[in-house]
Amino acid sequence: MTQHTDKVEQVRRRNRLDAWRKGIKVSFGQAIDNGTDVEHLTIYNDDSQTTEYLKSDRKTENIPSPHSINELIDMMMGEENKTAEAMIKKALEQ
Repeated sequence: MTQHTDKVEQVRRRNRLDAWRKGIKVSFGQAIDNGTDVEHLTIYNDDSQTTEYLKSDRKTENIPSPHSINELIDMMMGEENKTAEAMIKKALEQ
């Protein structure tokens, strides 16, 4: 029975990781080529990057995450712990 529970937890963690990875960490745009094009950079939680060019036919550039799955899980869990700590501190202050 514990093997089933372990598998279920593994799938849940993987699903949470997939959702977390898609979260946006930073997003900004800037005019390039004397204002004839706009470069839009998005950096996701897993540090992968997408660069889009909004006013031209340039191809979108995708840079994959430089982290392993285990590193990403650690990053996600660390972020969740920080959020939980902030919620607890806020509740204690009231």
